Amino acid sequence: MPVISAKDLNLWYGDFKALKNISLDVGEREITALIGPSGCGKSTFLKTLNRMNDLVPGVRIEGDVRLKGQDIFARDMELTDLRRRVGMVFQKANPFPMSIYDNITYGPKLHGVRNKAELDELVESSLRGAALWDEVKDRLKKSALGLSGGQQQRLCIARALAVNPKLIFCDESVSALDVSVQAQILNLFQSLKEQFHLTYVFIGHDLAVVRYISDRVMVMYLGKVMEIAPYSELTGDNIHPYTRALLSAVPEPSITLHKERILLEGDIPSAVDPPAGCRFCQRCFMAKPICFEQEPDMKTVGPDHCVRCHFAKEG
Repeated sequence: MPVISAKDLNLWYGDFKALKNISLDVGEREITALIGPSGCGKSTFLKTLNRMNDLVPGVRIEGDVRLKGQDIFARDMELTDLRRRVGMVFQKANPFPMSIYDNITYGPKLHGVRNKAELDELVESSLRGAALWDEVKDRLKKSALGLSGGQQQRLCIARALAVNPKLIFCDESVSALDVSVQAQILNLFQSLKEQFHLTYVFIGHDLAVVRYISDRVMVMYLGKVMEIAPYSELTGDNIHPYTRALLSAVPEPSITLHKERILLEGDIPSAVDPPAGCRFCQRCFMAKPICFEQEPDMKTVGPDHCVRCHFAKEG
C-alpha cells in the first residue's frame, strides 16, 4: 500500500483550474521529487496532500487522496492527526518566536504529552535526529530566532520529528541555504529516511539536488503531469522533451563528459489560458501539428515510467 496516493486530483482557485487530473503513488521510504517551472502547481499539489489549501478562500477540490488507505477528506479525518502524520519543512525556515525547547515540545503538547521527563526525552532525541543537539543543548531556553539559517532549518526538521511522522513534505527546503549547508541538510534527510523509516515528497528547482536525493521524479507543467519515472530511467530519447531540456542543464561531475544544452525558446504560457493541445507545444523543439491540436495521453514507456507525449514509444 502506498504511504500516500492521489488519484485524478483537480483543484480550482475560484474559476482558475490550477491542478488537472494529478495521480501519484508514493511508496514507503521513497523520496519523490516534484520538478517544473514556477507556477506549475508543485506547491499547490503538496499543500493539497496535507489540506493546507483548506484555508484558502474559493478553493474547490475534486479527486481522491489517501494516507495509508485513509481518505484525507473524509469527515472523520482529524486535521491535527493528519498534521502529526505528515510533517512539513518549508523553503524558508520558520521557527516559532519562542525558545528552542518550546519549539520542539509544541507539537507533542498539542497531542496530549504533558509529562516533563517524556518531553525532555523528545527534545533531546529530536534534536539529535536533526544533528543539532550538540550545538544547542546548553541554550534550550533561549529564543530559536537567534540560531543561524542552517540551524533554524534543522530545528524545523527536529520539530517535525518530535510528533513521529511517517511522511515529510519538503517545499524547496534547501534552496535558501548556503551550498555547504544544503549538503548537510540533504545528507540529514537521507540518514533520517533510514533511521526513522521516513517517506519524503520533495519540491526542487535545482536538478543536481534532485539527482542526488530522489528515487523518483514527477515533472509538472502548467498544472499537469508530464512525466513520472525513477530518476535512473530519465535517460535516452524516450523521455518528455521538457524533461530532456531540464536534464541538459544539470552539470556533469566528470570533465570528460559533455552534453549539449537544450535552450527552450519563448515564454511559459499563462496557466489561466494554456495552449489547446499539448501544454508544452509552444516551446517544444519536437513539436508537430498534432501537438497544437490534440492533448496527448499518458503513455507507459517502462516499469513505473509514464510520459505525456504524442511521440513517446510505449513499452
